[in-house]
Amino acid sequence: MKKRKLLLTTLIIIALSLAACGGGAAPAPAAPVSEAAPAAAPDAAPAAVDTADSPPRLGIYRGATVETAEATDSTWGPPAPDTDYFQLPILAPDEAGDRRLVYTVTLQLQTTEFLPGMRLLLNTVAELNGYQVESEVWGYDLRRPGMERSAEFRFRVPTENLAEFIFIVENNFNIWHLRQQMQERTAEYREADWVLEDLREEEAALQEAIETATGGARAELLERLRDVQRAIRSREVGQAEIMTDVIYSTVDIQLFEAIPRAQEEGEWPVLFITIFALAVVGVIIAFLVRRKPPTEQEIR
Repeated sequence: MKKRKLLLTTLIIIALSLAACGGGAAPAPAAPVSEAAPAAAPDAAPAAVDTADSPPRLGIYRGATVETAEATDSTWGPPAPDTDYFQLPILAPDEAGDRRLVYTVTLQLQTTEFLPGMRLLLNTVAELNGYQVESEVWGYDLRRPGMERSAEFRFRVPTENLAEFIFIVENNFNIWHLRQQMQERTAEYREADWVLEDLREEEAALQEAIETATGGARAELLERLRDVQRAIRSREVGQAEIMTDVIYSTVDIQLFEAIPRAQEEGEWPVLFITIFALAVVGVIIAFLVRRKPPTEQEIR
């Protein structure tokens, strides 16, 4: 019995030692990056695209931050012809000619630097002569400080700058999901042109008839003229809305804060070692408990 107790005690001590060693190997959680002193980006990280005259700004590349001292052609210049990036089929209004093409882009992005990434999106849209339609941001919950932040944006970006915007996003965020839609509204726009031509001809004829009409006939012509003018304004507004959608593409973005992969992977070995050690101890204890006590002959 003394030998059995000694063996059991030894196994428990070994298992607890393994668990303690595994726990000591766990990586320390990454400290938050200071807004005033962001971490340096890897040397191989490509810089975002910008014009040569743009002021320096904070850029993000897949979670790393880089602060440039000045805007140079080598840092902010356009991509080289052989650069590997998304060459999405986008026709600017001047390239599309008489076609009325409306683009809609949906993006789901990930970054480990949430606030700098959010600023980069807003600044890039402004620099590309776009504007923000709406935004919604979910920050930290003080009761759950480890909860990841997220945000949703709707931007209108000039179609002629849409490809550049997507290229900047690709170089500065992890693209989780990208969806691009193109809607052809040429037929709708041309139909409005034809209808407007007929309505304006009718408007001119009514105005000419009203000059010579009298009494009840004049009142009927005036009422018809008001209906025609309302129809003209409605068609003109419809055409203006189509042209706005053609000139400014809609970009919907969901931005998610992500935990660095190295930190996630560092937690698994600790958990595995602890579970394995506890399982071994459990099996040994179950074996010793179920073992039959020795007989008197075995004791002798």
